Amino acid sequence: MLAARDENGRREAFSTLCRRYWMPIYAAVRRHGASPADAEDLVQGFFLHLVEHDTVIRADPQRGRFRAFLLGALRWFLSNEHERETARKRGGATCFVALDIAQVESTLRCGESEATLELLFDQQWAQALVRNALVALHGEYASNGQAETYEVLRSCLNPALETPGYAALAARLGCNENAVKVAVHRMRTRFRNVLRGEVECTVASAQEVEGELAYLRDVLAAGPTSLAAQ
Repeated sequence: MLAARDENGRREAFSTLCRRYWMPIYAAVRRHGASPADAEDLVQGFFLHLVEHDTVIRADPQRGRFRAFLLGALRWFLSNEHERETARKRGGATCFVALDIAQVESTLRCGESEATLELLFDQQWAQALVRNALVALHGEYASNGQAETYEVLRSCLNPALETPGYAALAARLGCNENAVKVAVHRMRTRFRNVLRGEVECTVASAQEVEGELAYLRDVLAAGPTSLAAQ
């Protein structure tokens, strides 16, 4: 899909890149010194540059993780004054995917303020993958008519949150505690599987998934948020 060459395909590829990976790119551009407004334009300009120049097509999985590829491409992009200024102008005129800038800005102001660009990028990358997995999981539950179940039990995916007891959750869902325990177990299992799928799309082989997951857990542990915080 990211290799599509027609105009509609490029627009879809641009939208997909923005939607899935804007968080780490925005955080890295802000750490580089751009203002929030310029960072927004640069992020969309960067993704537009990747799509228009078919740069993403050259992201060979056998040569490393997509995470490392994007960070390397961003470093080159930010070091190139002409590309950066062109992106700022193009980005400001582009219809952009809606971003929750406040979420990342809040992160930048708290525990990650002293993180290196690389660590900050990786922390935001991990959070982006978690967010993508949660969006996909919510979609699955909604398509099965279980949107309310997802909303009630979602907090159980985050070990850092103090969640209501099973009795309280059961009362909200109108079922018994045993049913809630089973539902929570299934949701956690499905979330882990969906997250694994997200990670698998960014590494060279299935054998690298566990190592990448372990690394992402470590970088998240170094920041103020937990694995399922988003």
